[in-house]
Amino acid sequence: MLLALKLDFVQDDAFISYRYVANFLNGHGLVYNIGERIEGFTNFGWVIYMILWGALGAGYMMVSKITGYLLGIGVIMMTFLIARHIFSDKNKWFALIPTYLVGFNMSLAYWAPAGLETAAFTFFASLALYFFLRRSWFLIYSLALAVWLRAEGALLAGLFVVIELITERRTPWFSLRCLLVALILSLPMAVFKVVYYGSIFPNPFFAKTGLHWDQIANGLEYTWRFLSEYGFYGIGFVVPLVFYRRLSKAEWTVWLFATLYTFYVLMVGGDVLKVHRFFLPVFGAAAILAAMSLRLIFSGLVHKNRLLVIFMVSLPLLGLTYVLPRNHVETYNYVERLFIKKMQHLAVALEKADSTNFSAALPTIGVFGYELLGHDIIDMVGLTDSTIARHSEKPIEGMQTTWKEQKHNSAYLLGRSPDYIVFSTGIKPSAPAERALLLYPQFLNAYRTIGWYYVSVWPDKGTIISAFKRVREVKGPFEPTYPVAYVQHFKKGLDAYVSGDHETAIAEYSRALKVSPQPYNVYLIYQKAFSHMLKGEHDKAMPLMDMVLRADSMVFEAHKDLYLYAKLMGDEAKADIHRRWLDKLVPWYSPKIQRDAAKSMRSAQEAMQRSRDSGG
Repeated sequence: MLLALKLDFVQDDAFISYRYVANFLNGHGLVYNIGERIEGFTNFGWVIYMILWGALGAGYMMVSKITGYLLGIGVIMMTFLIARHIFSDKNKWFALIPTYLVGFNMSLAYWAPAGLETAAFTFFASLALYFFLRRSWFLIYSLALAVWLRAEGALLAGLFVVIELITERRTPWFSLRCLLVALILSLPMAVFKVVYYGSIFPNPFFAKTGLHWDQIANGLEYTWRFLSEYGFYGIGFVVPLVFYRRLSKAEWTVWLFATLYTFYVLMVGGDVLKVHRFFLPVFGAAAILAAMSLRLIFSGLVHKNRLLVIFMVSLPLLGLTYVLPRNHVETYNYVERLFIKKMQHLAVALEKADSTNFSAALPTIGVFGYELLGHDIIDMVGLTDSTIARHSEKPIEGMQTTWKEQKHNSAYLLGRSPDYIVFSTGIKPSAPAERALLLYPQFLNAYRTIGWYYVSVWPDKGTIISAFKRVREVKGPFEPTYPVAYVQHFKKGLDAYVSGDHETAIAEYSRALKVSPQPYNVYLIYQKAFSHMLKGEHDKAMPLMDMVLRADSMVFEAHKDLYLYAKLMGDEAKADIHRRWLDKLVPWYSPKIQRDAAKSMRSAQEAMQRSRDSGG
């Protein structure tokens, strides 16, 4: 509980569900965009749960967080009950080891208050395992609730059929009956989905699935991180196999459950959200396997000595469970908080600057879309867009990316001509859907950035957050005519710029220009000029800045830099020209630029005065 309070935040993806809830409560139906019936969430029961609370007048966001906290504690309690069932009275103290291991679990603490259904699904998965071990018919209801929360609930039901078949070596009648009744209880949800959305499968299923080597590689990486940070490098899975003749049916059940579920996570490629989310249903079972391994390894010792040795070994295991993933979890928690704050600020600033009912497209739609209720938001990776999810363009040969979301359809997106397109990292194309756009002349010609000054952490270290605004009509036919190599070099240049390596950045920009046809991407030229400026090479920067504005006078970044330069050089006439352009393009940002110019001039004058006073 204390760990969860320390990491308390709301995951960006939770805001997708919140937007569905808000639209339903506002009378628009269970939709993301008004008038579009697309199931862009994978937690149907969780959304219905929040709607019920919202209809009663409760704050559904707070309800989701409180429920997550409580069911996170419930997961710890269920781990104890399962472990107590596994270990005999003679070994009852072993039940405390997995309980504390799960209690110290940083990832459970991360996800419990995050607003998603993760803790709830994990609780009912654990409850289902407990009822299966006890052969209780209450398994039906825990499975039904798990199915309503996530589609993986059906996987749980299937796993229990396989596990009973293996452990009992006969027809698994108990689990089959439970599966059948649980699915019958889930029929209302299935019927609603088919009638309302036209499919029993949620749209993210089509956006994310696809069997290919990259998916398996992602799954292997995702699984290894889990094993190295919580699974003690797989020892808990291996040791029971060494002592397999001494395992009870209940112990075999836990081993099979953990192993088969882990294999499933590996095969689906893990999760986009990196903090072990898909492995939460396995945490309790994996912790029990670790305790089982200790019991098996030290079973030859006399009872008194065995307890002492196991106690001494358990303490470092508890420490490792907390320490090994700590940096990974806290880093993602910190980055996610900053990202949500930035996207929220951008959405609010955009709506303040544009009073029309504008549309926007981006690959990270969470809090941005929630802040812009009533506006059409296009998910560039297809989570809430069926055309992109089901009719994605083929992967672009030579396009290198670390994003798991590979689906995109640039021709369709440009055909819809959204008023704004937002990249997840400013002007830097990161997602395949972003990089693909840079291959189309229509995007390069029709969209120009607007920006806002944004302070995220330190008051004196702000940055510009940008959005691409449609400034010209978008006309087809839509064919990618620019080479992939230019995009790759541009991206590498931007990465080098962010790291402060302007020499490498300039070299990569030059390579991008060399392989690119004309007209050049004006932001490629601008970034090269800006890196030269940061290096103090103004003789190289200024001609490139002028080249940018000759190509298109709507690039506000070039006006900003040339205004500051003209002020420092005392050229008031040129400064006034660029100031007027800034007032036209980014009127909300122009006063800040003018204040920066005045500050820079004062600093320069003070430096000159110090130089005179020192006799320099």
